[in-house]
Amino acid sequence: MKKVLFVSLALAVGMTGFAQRAAQQRVKADKPMRVKVDLSKPAMTGAETIVTGFAPNTGAPATYRGDDTGGWATMMTHYDIQSNNMMGNRMVRFDDGTLGVTATWGQASPGYSDRGTGYNYYDGTSFVWDEFDGEPMPGRIEADKTGWPSYCHYGDDGEMVFSHQGFGSSETKVCYYYREKRGEGDWIGPNYIPNPEELGTPACQMTWPRAVASGPNHSILHVVAADQDDANTADCYLYYNRSTDGGQTWTTIRMPLLTDNENLRYSAEDYALAANGNTVAIMLLSPLRNGYLLKSTDNGENWEKTTIWNNPFGDLDWSTDEASLWGGDLDDRRMYAPESGSICIDNDGMVHAAISCIMCAHDELGWSYSYYYSRNCDGIFYWDENIGTVVAPTWTCPDDGYVIESDPMNCFRMWWPTTEAGDYITRNWETDNHLIGFIPPTDEYQNMETDNLLFKNYFQNSSIHPAISVDDKGTIAVAYSTFDPDRDKYQGSEGNYYYRSVYVAFIEPGYVIGDATGDWTDIPGNVYYQYVKLQDADDFLHSMDEAIYVTSAANTMNSEFWFAYQADDTPGINARTGDSQTQSTPSDNIIWAQKVVPDYEGLNVGETPAVNPMTTTRIYPNPVVDQMTIEVNASQASEMSISVYNLMGQKVMDKNVSINTGINTPTLNTSSLSSGVYFVTVKANGFENTMKFIVK
Repeated sequence: MKKVLFVSLALAVGMTGFAQRAAQQRVKADKPMRVKVDLSKPAMTGAETIVTGFAPNTGAPATYRGDDTGGWATMMTHYDIQSNNMMGNRMVRFDDGTLGVTATWGQASPGYSDRGTGYNYYDGTSFVWDEFDGEPMPGRIEADKTGWPSYCHYGDDGEMVFSHQGFGSSETKVCYYYREKRGEGDWIGPNYIPNPEELGTPACQMTWPRAVASGPNHSILHVVAADQDDANTADCYLYYNRSTDGGQTWTTIRMPLLTDNENLRYSAEDYALAANGNTVAIMLLSPLRNGYLLKSTDNGENWEKTTIWNNPFGDLDWSTDEASLWGGDLDDRRMYAPESGSICIDNDGMVHAAISCIMCAHDELGWSYSYYYSRNCDGIFYWDENIGTVVAPTWTCPDDGYVIESDPMNCFRMWWPTTEAGDYITRNWETDNHLIGFIPPTDEYQNMETDNLLFKNYFQNSSIHPAISVDDKGTIAVAYSTFDPDRDKYQGSEGNYYYRSVYVAFIEPGYVIGDATGDWTDIPGNVYYQYVKLQDADDFLHSMDEAIYVTSAANTMNSEFWFAYQADDTPGINARTGDSQTQSTPSDNIIWAQKVVPDYEGLNVGETPAVNPMTTTRIYPNPVVDQMTIEVNASQASEMSISVYNLMGQKVMDKNVSINTGINTPTLNTSSLSSGVYFVTVKANGFENTMKFIVK
């Protein structure tokens, strides 16, 4: 018997996974795509129109079909921007097994006068509202237009939502609503955190709050918020707000232990918060500044600071100092920097972080920089307090012995050249135990196009929006969004884009894989078990998911990890204009919630499981006019059935074919089908795959 980690997705019909630490992998280096970010412009807020006394929408449910086999459809929103940078503090898993989920919600395009906090509650069995089966979420919880909620405990049994209101006006402020009993009764609010005029910044307007509650009964509240001045410069300070009486009174200061220069120019949502018991943690990350962890073990009375990353240019004035220039059109230097992340605190008080990274350059004076997205700089970086300040390794190219000395610009580099020429790259498996998430290393990944990779980066990179969680046993789970080379591409007027899927990685700190005795070591975070795709892309509901904006319940129990993500059927964003992320029209974005449960089971190595002969399957063209081709890459010969269903689930066409080892391309004549959406299911050897297609 061999001890193996299996993962079950609650109520899911299937999943895919891939193991970590295979043989050293090499792929052809990409040509990185460059995007410029101007930090003198305000962070994204959407089309801001202040509307008071808005009555929440109580219209008919969205027209969907399906069930909860791929998770719970907690709400549907047309407003599709959930964050400028870091997600987090949108979900809480309570000790009794119940759960609250929040998101930025709005359906009244284009101005989104109805925008506010969408909310749903899981009572241990089901959610109160369901977009597919039952009554949909009725609308925002606030009376007025708000944005970017943060959700936390309120006392022993209550719940609380913070958001910002009135952005761009003299009324901009952080507001909050609460309920004494979670899931029940009316929300009490609005209540407000006063803007900190007493700090000598009368123009300060706090926005983009992140909130947690600490203490034995969650009575001490902690809120971090950002200020961007009215002149739309990069002069942004962060503020720490604390209440010891459940929000009745507040104390506001600039970030603890940071000088004004250190605090300056962190922008909207460059921060993540977590709390567990009396311990509170704040992580600050930005390509412009140093990376810090601020931690208190006494509910915010006293703080200590750990430097996660020393940015080699972090103390310079990028607008005037030529020493801050590198890369781009100046030279071939690139800096691998942290961009986004999330944190959690285990029951021993240890802070764990998952960090997404970018490759960037600053080649002209000013508070702007360019970032590059490609496989060359892909990866989710795992960090905890035992690691301390991240130091770049010295790298020796395995093929020609070329040495890249330790360089602070390489601290978050996870792909390295195999030769000095750099035509091929590999992951640093031997010395780098930080890599916890990446594009799945499948056969399709090895063979995909290396130039002009078409996927939406959402102002970050390939693997983005990491969400971390820890259970009472210390097991870590990290979910993140990355493009999925094994799914059919989205085919639209702007090009054929890879869809994104959400993957989950698990860490049992110190467990030695392959050691059947279950021995432990004292090396934290040195083993990553297995990666699992969160949503089942073969499910009708998820076959065309563009899955982004991942968030988690930071603390959980009994290895029941909860994640949520936003998904629609079109890569890109509609509510954000003037950049490459734009969708032309709003779409139905579902906020999916899903429970993931890792479990140890015995596996008899002598057993021979059934073989899925269909290693990869795709259809083309899509949309189709008269004839569709189903391409199947088969690992063995088999009989295969092909069935076509309409949206009502009625079978409208079927066909049986024989497939041989290798590429098979059976066709279907679709000329008799009316225009609309259909699903084709192929079955062989007890396995099946369902794909969505459109008939013109």
